[in-house]
Amino acid sequence: MQAPELVVPDNYAKFTDESESFTVYYPNHWDSQYSTLEDMNEWAEQALPSMITGTVMSIDTSETHYVFSSVDYTKDDFSTNVNVVMERVPNDMTAAEYTEASKEVSRTALKSWRLHSEQPITLGGLRAHITEVSFAFSELEPGLDGRVRTVQMAIKNPGEGIIWVVTCSSEYSSKSALETCKTVVKTSQLLN
Repeated sequence: MQAPELVVPDNYAKFTDESESFTVYYPNHWDSQYSTLEDMNEWAEQALPSMITGTVMSIDTSETHYVFSSVDYTKDDFSTNVNVVMERVPNDMTAAEYTEASKEVSRTALKSWRLHSEQPITLGGLRAHITEVSFAFSELEPGLDGRVRTVQMAIKNPGEGIIWVVTCSSEYSSKSALETCKTVVKTSQLLN
């Protein structure tokens, strides 16, 4: 599916990684961090227990680099946020294959995980894969109610060993936050 011509809203800021290989736009009032997110590494190691070792995708996070994070702290409820990671993968792996492996890990790690939609899409001439999922917030933070909705996009240059993954999360019932997440994810582009 070809992405419609996307017009980036005027109130969006642009992030380009250090190597100038990747860019994404996000609302300019969100707080941003341009560094490795050790807390997310720690969370990933705790959230993906060793019992997952039999799944398609490895849970070894040593090849995953958290490049960018931005959060909307203006809301009192769950803070809508976007995270960008790059991960080393086999050269012949496609964005669709990566997405399938990611879904398998998520189904195992998050008991309340639910797939709402998925679609292949073309961004900047490259095949990408977008999923929309949700899960119980309590699986991330015990004692908290509600659901988290996540829009995730994986994009990769064919024949290269790096995949870029953009994940935008929001409170499940917020339709405006969901639309913002869809816009943010679809502004992603590989530059080289």
